[in-house]
Amino acid sequence: MSAAVQSIKNPFKDKKLSKLLFKFSAPAVAGMFVNALFNIISRIYVGQDVGAVGIAAITVIFPIGLLYMGFSALIGIGSNALFSIRLGEKRHEEALRVMGNGFILLILMAGLVTSFSYTFLDKLLFFCGADEAVLPYSRLYATWVFPGYFLFAIGAGMNHFIRSSGRPKTAMATQFIGAFINFMAAPLFIFKLGLGIQGAALATVCGQVISFSWVIYCLTGHRSIYRLMWKNFALKLQIALDVMAIGFSQFAFQMASGALNVILNHALLKYGGNLAISAMGIALSINTIIIMPTAGISQGAQPLIGYNHGARKYKTSIQTLKMALRWGMLVTTVGFILLELFARPIAAIFNSTDTALIDLAGRVIRMVNILLPIVPLQMMATTFFQAINQPLKAAFLSLSRQILLVIPLVLILPLFWGLDGVFLAPVVADAISTLLAVVLLKNFFKAHGQTVFFKKK
Repeated sequence: MSAAVQSIKNPFKDKKLSKLLFKFSAPAVAGMFVNALFNIISRIYVGQDVGAVGIAAITVIFPIGLLYMGFSALIGIGSNALFSIRLGEKRHEEALRVMGNGFILLILMAGLVTSFSYTFLDKLLFFCGADEAVLPYSRLYATWVFPGYFLFAIGAGMNHFIRSSGRPKTAMATQFIGAFINFMAAPLFIFKLGLGIQGAALATVCGQVISFSWVIYCLTGHRSIYRLMWKNFALKLQIALDVMAIGFSQFAFQMASGALNVILNHALLKYGGNLAISAMGIALSINTIIIMPTAGISQGAQPLIGYNHGARKYKTSIQTLKMALRWGMLVTTVGFILLELFARPIAAIFNSTDTALIDLAGRVIRMVNILLPIVPLQMMATTFFQAINQPLKAAFLSLSRQILLVIPLVLILPLFWGLDGVFLAPVVADAISTLLAVVLLKNFFKAHGQTVFFKKK
């Protein structure tokens, strides 16, 4: 171990657990909330300029975005979890090799996805649920936005290392910078230059270029605690396999989400047309505003859980999860109350003149968010098992909702309830998958003398 590494102050020690969790989570919460908010604002611009068909076009492309996010999670979260574990084991040089390998793997994966997406663009868009009316808008948006998705996959994956290196505020700045550039550029390109949906794509690319550049600077500059170095770029098969094993649960989650969205788009198109796709797109965008802060808490907890598990401080890792759960459920409960009270006015923000869209979107917002308060249980249970290197349990929880539950429900429930059955399928799946998460957590905690939420008396 080098003297420089030995002299690094451990960012996971010497503070109260709640303060550590706040330190690591607060910047992630703020960054993800702002990013989600600005993405919604961009969609609002498209809705106001192009109309419901523009919102439908972006909604159709969402599964392709999940493809990028899936590979970013596979490598980024997987390598970061392994990185945290190696730090807890005091294997600092190995942790740096994990970081370097993660960077190269992210470039390779994002490049493959981009090549595939351009090669089969029209077929991919039809597969994702576009019809002849939406296809021209989706094609135009996708053609310009894919370079931004490429940079996003790499930058988002590597941003985890900035946070786990004890610099959560710097990691937050990554999301703030990209979101702010997107927010400023979108109205300029869409309205001022008259580029419409193409302008929305270009604004996204601008934001991702700046975000990516910031991440690389932070991981190579003189202030970097753990630095990207050429000598660690040589791929090691065992590291790659370990990274993919740990990150597979999140990869599976994103891939299953993509498959779900494809099936969902086709079901919406069949039972309600493009208007239903637009309404669901609005509802899911609003849902993201609530879920992303909860995901930020989960991200903040992950390195703490991983470090303490690697250091064999199992009780502390469990306490971290329970604290994160309580914080996450508080956020989603407040969000649930606000959405139930103001669903229709929120829907009207996306298009103030299309009353049919406003009425349907308002109803869908209330329906799909009815179980929002309990969503953190399933989400954070997945993060917990991933952080302690139990990828099979994490993968099971991810897949239980998206593949084992939602996809069959999307196909079955509309046979009885039509369009409402499509909207209710994710809600029913949330209820069942949360019960599964509670069972797995209860069994794990019981083995360590803990209950799910409180210390055992």
